[in-house]
Amino acid sequence: MKNIFLIALFLFSYSISAISQEISKVLDVANNIDYNEFNKNLEFLASDNLLGRETGSVGYAKAADYVADKFKENGLLPFGDEHGYFQKVPLIKRSIDKTSIDIKVKSGDDEVIASYGENISVLVNAKQQEIRESQEMVFVGYGIIDSALNINDYEGLDVKGKTVIIVMGSPKSMKDYQQWDPFSKVRNAISSGASGIILFFPQNLIQKMIFKQLHSFLGEPMVSLRDTSFKDEMFDFDLKVAAIARKDLIKDVFKLNNLNLNKALKKISKGKNSGQYLTGNLVYNYNINNENIDCKNVVGIIPGTDSILSKEYVIVGAHLDHVGIGEAVKRDSICNGMWDNATGSAAILSIAKTYKDAHIQPERSLVFVCYTGEEKGLLGSSYYASKNNMSDGKMIANLNIDMLGGLFPTKDIIPMGYSHSSLSEAIDFAASKLNFSIDDNKQEENNYLFRSDQASYLRFGVPVLNVANGYTAVDPKINGQKEIDKWMKNLYHSPLDDLNQEYSKEAFLQALKLQFLTAYYITNELNEIKWKEDSWIYKKYVLKEIVD
Repeated sequence: MKNIFLIALFLFSYSISAISQEISKVLDVANNIDYNEFNKNLEFLASDNLLGRETGSVGYAKAADYVADKFKENGLLPFGDEHGYFQKVPLIKRSIDKTSIDIKVKSGDDEVIASYGENISVLVNAKQQEIRESQEMVFVGYGIIDSALNINDYEGLDVKGKTVIIVMGSPKSMKDYQQWDPFSKVRNAISSGASGIILFFPQNLIQKMIFKQLHSFLGEPMVSLRDTSFKDEMFDFDLKVAAIARKDLIKDVFKLNNLNLNKALKKISKGKNSGQYLTGNLVYNYNINNENIDCKNVVGIIPGTDSILSKEYVIVGAHLDHVGIGEAVKRDSICNGMWDNATGSAAILSIAKTYKDAHIQPERSLVFVCYTGEEKGLLGSSYYASKNNMSDGKMIANLNIDMLGGLFPTKDIIPMGYSHSSLSEAIDFAASKLNFSIDDNKQEENNYLFRSDQASYLRFGVPVLNVANGYTAVDPKINGQKEIDKWMKNLYHSPLDDLNQEYSKEAFLQALKLQFLTAYYITNELNEIKWKEDSWIYKKYVLKEIVD
């Protein structure tokens, strides 16, 4: 008996030693990631030659070919269509005939004119050739329906066939609630029978900037998935009216009804229901032009080595597309998308090469994907999450890399998705090895969790992570929040997001190490990947799917 005990103790000690040696080896690998290789890929993907990598463009096709060649060079097996590196993503491009736009609110002889691009922006209805609508309107506050919180902003209101006007956000008391997910508000409107929705931001300080950014997105031709069997697209809802408005337009509509918008906003911010019918009809007309286009995701895999865990697929992804050609700034009109998101795609290539060069074999299968169409509404990731090549297993986790790290070194990181699943253990491991503190920033998560490709996996009940650098700069002279806000205002989706801007090699390199260590821990060290049952995302998106 004593000998058996000693043998067991020896085997246990040997196992612990082997694990320790493996982690020590992985840390050495992380600390020796080749920044020059990353930078070479970054320079190509952010170059003028790719003309901003717009979805469906020649520039995007060149970028996709480059990534596929690198996948092959780095030893990834093809995991796309027909045993190749590409997954075809059939798309349709729809654009509004701007000369046909007529939007106003009429009440008797009085009317409020909506000016396209100035105080209203329109989401194209993907199922129609033209829109000719005249609808009644109902103000429904935040448009929240949540039985667990005993909140229903539609209670007592008949919105069938009408346009609902909804405030972005939630009451001050709901700090942990997902405030900025517009799609939950859209779903609530549809389930209540509305046929139109107008969203607006109540905060005076941010609404101008946000409206400008959203209109820049919505004002471009709308690219959506062409596959008619695909029913779970991000923008797949048949609302006759779908628009974003400036607060001043909504204020004028309220004045037309002898109502005060600011009083209504103050009331709902305290959690009080302020829903009410509005007099007058919304007149909402425009025509649509259509064009079929084809694009592709780039997909490679390192198969898992464990006979059981290999059927659990970990998806590490980044969007490869950007916004193409934009309004000229300093005689430059190419929106290179260096930080957004040539950095993420270059990081994918670096992580794949690191696995190859260090001969690291993941126990879980590790899939690398560079998506098309993120800037058009998470199209590539939505398509991949729905139509992947995993007949023998299932997606178990998603690590999304969008705007790698930061432009300056920070002491902290913000891992969106951190508190919702056991993937937090991977972040704890990676952060501890690189001396990052963790800022579980709920506001940041609320703002961005549903605005990048990880959202496509959440809809399928897959735990996700998207790790951003925090705001506590290593250099005490840098106000991190102020610098990022300035970047978002002046460089986001502009020609200035190129290789000529100021950025930090150290910040990118540390972020690369963090992403690699996180991916490694998920594939090789994490015992079980599961949701935390107190997560509101789990309750709202996973349990709801089970109930349905």
